[in-house]
Amino acid sequence: MDFKNLPKGLFSLKKMESTENKKDFISSPNEAKPLSSSDNILSEDSLLHNETITVERFGFNSAKANNGSTIGLSICLNRNYLDFKKKVTDDIAKQADLKQPYRLKLHELNAENDGISRKIEKIKSQEIPNLKTKIERSRLDIAEIRSNPELLTGDKTGKASFYIGAIILVLLTVYLFVFYSSASYSSFFKEFKISEINIANTIFDARALSNAFNDGFTELILIITIPAVFLGLGYLIHKHSEKKSSKSYLIIAVLVIVTFIFDAIIAYEICEKIYDINKTNSFQNIPDYSLKLAFSSVNFWLIIFAGFMVYLIWGFVFGFTIEAHEKLDKVRVAIKTKEEQIREIDKTIDKLNGEINTLEEKESKNNGEIDKLNELVENTTIIPKEFEQYLYHFMQGWLHWMAANLKNQPQQKECEDVLKLFITANIKQIDYQNN
Repeated sequence: MDFKNLPKGLFSLKKMESTENKKDFISSPNEAKPLSSSDNILSEDSLLHNETITVERFGFNSAKANNGSTIGLSICLNRNYLDFKKKVTDDIAKQADLKQPYRLKLHELNAENDGISRKIEKIKSQEIPNLKTKIERSRLDIAEIRSNPELLTGDKTGKASFYIGAIILVLLTVYLFVFYSSASYSSFFKEFKISEINIANTIFDARALSNAFNDGFTELILIITIPAVFLGLGYLIHKHSEKKSSKSYLIIAVLVIVTFIFDAIIAYEICEKIYDINKTNSFQNIPDYSLKLAFSSVNFWLIIFAGFMVYLIWGFVFGFTIEAHEKLDKVRVAIKTKEEQIREIDKTIDKLNGEINTLEEKESKNNGEIDKLNELVENTTIIPKEFEQYLYHFMQGWLHWMAANLKNQPQQKECEDVLKLFITANIKQIDYQNN
């Protein structure tokens, strides 16, 4: 601090009336008395008053008595501090007033700790046990679902129905692939011989795929993908059957009719080729093949039933298998939901435990502050902030003497450093000094 720039008047010199009062004063702290506020010195309410001189004058006289030495300055500062502290300690009303903010802070911290303790107790005794009870209940529900899935699905044979249906569905799919690939090849590409006109050879051609491959890649692709058309129609029928509306039923009817017509065309083509071979090799007059002859042919209906009826069966089995799978999936979803609930509850418990740790840390920190404040309120003398200003003005008088007696700047700087170190070591910025 630049002591030369301190505001003048706060501790200004008094005018002395008598010749005796104009001589130098001794360095006792009891010789300093602040003037009234109108004379720009300490008021009578301050503890820093002296009966005869101002603080700056007292500093001036003290510097003269000690020849401005740093050791003398340290002794004077310490003596002033002890005398001031004794006056402050003896003023019980002043101490009570200075300690009031700390008592209020102490009350606030105790109230906060009470709230923290109640919160911790509530979490430990109510919230966490309730959450653990929910976890245990969810685990029991999972065990019950696994032991008795029919309670959820309403079907005691749900798992068996699914596996049986899946096996039958796979076998029927293979059958339909073989049937429609062979029948399509026989209908579209195969040239029959007189030795191959029995119904088995016309429908099931063991060399259908190899012959189609030899005939060309495009022909093979067509033969392989045609079964997918029928399987796709069956899948559409199943999806529309789930909607339970008149429009869906109409679409299902149209799909069944289209499939039947497709099968009928294949059957008609195969039977016509067989009929034409017999007609070519017959010596009788045989009429051309017609729908009437097709509808009256056993082979025609055999081909229809071997394909179309199996296709319908495949559709029903597919629907039952999907339904059984959905029931099993319902069980899995229910278990997964319960497990997810358990994980979420575990996360909540972890958060509550983290909150407990945070609250306990806060409570511990508050207890440390409470101990300090109790020590402060019960066993500590509060030093008013104005004492620091008192020392600065005392130092200003000291430096005036040094300047008047031609003490050099380094010497004055050493004295300023002594004051700064003293203030740092003895006067706390939080306005109190421990014993």
